[in-house]
Amino acid sequence: MKSMYYIDYLKDGLRDLLQSDLDVHLLGEDIAEPYGGAFKVTKGLSLEFPDRVLQTPMSEQAFTGMAVGMALAGMKPIVEIMFGDFSTLIADQIINHASKFVWLYKKPINIVIRVPMGGYRGYGATHSQSLERLFFGQPNILVIAPSVLNNPGRLLINSVYKGVPIIFVENKLDYARKLIEHTENYQDLKINTLGVFFPTTEVRIAGFDESELTIITYGGLTQLATELQWKFMVEEEIPIKLVCPSRISPIDEKALLEFTKNDKKILILEEGYAKFGWGSEVSMLMYQAGSGRNVRRIGAKSEVIGASQTLEEYVLPNTDNVDRIIREMVGSL
Repeated sequence: MKSMYYIDYLKDGLRDLLQSDLDVHLLGEDIAEPYGGAFKVTKGLSLEFPDRVLQTPMSEQAFTGMAVGMALAGMKPIVEIMFGDFSTLIADQIINHASKFVWLYKKPINIVIRVPMGGYRGYGATHSQSLERLFFGQPNILVIAPSVLNNPGRLLINSVYKGVPIIFVENKLDYARKLIEHTENYQDLKINTLGVFFPTTEVRIAGFDESELTIITYGGLTQLATELQWKFMVEEEIPIKLVCPSRISPIDEKALLEFTKNDKKILILEEGYAKFGWGSEVSMLMYQAGSGRNVRRIGAKSEVIGASQTLEEYVLPNTDNVDRIIREMVGSL
């Protein structure tokens, strides 16, 4: 039976890598049986590949440093950080070491760091953040963020062979979601992509060449954007276009500009903090591309994320506040 869910595609990608390349190793806390990782992505893989699924002590800096050494020796380690919040513990190993080894030794460094990011699950202040911004703009580091529009397993395979350190951002809510081709409304969508290894995807409602608003987003908020796209079409006949890159740093400027070249109203969504964030950089790109554009951005408030649903909704973007901004921008209030 063909996989439908994000987590299945991701696990298939890991299995394909382990089967096809003896240099691939998985490292992380509790990734072996019986646990299979905090989100069960590696469940069963240690039984199939006992010598290459390496369970580590609880020291992110130590086992990430070990993985950097493995990559220097020609192996292809894939590191799982249990929660993306703990990326703060590996910044030195990736920013000050792995990325600079690419430049220093003039050789590929094939290392992928898988980081489950995001909130909305009530995990509290140190387990609900989106901290991929720590790695934005750093030389020789790519930040890749699959969504329900992509096959995350395929993006993972492409990441392993890129030759530079890659931060692979997996939104926690996406694990249990179906990819878009398995959803009820898929046949009513027109989907275009630019880019081969890390595509940027455009989603339109079929039959509408013009849209009243374009939403640019990535990762977990893609699901929220697709739901609002359909809601506004069905309930108010307002066509909205989505543009969702899978490579979020460095920004795929060519693809974003191509998909938005005629757009006048653009809303940028991100789950990370809005101030000094990804949306700020995309906003500047949009402004530089053409005058007369109405560009707005929504991200998390600069507040600590509490554990309750009320506190999360206060800090993080949610359906209600995105809906309100869309209405303001399209003038339908």
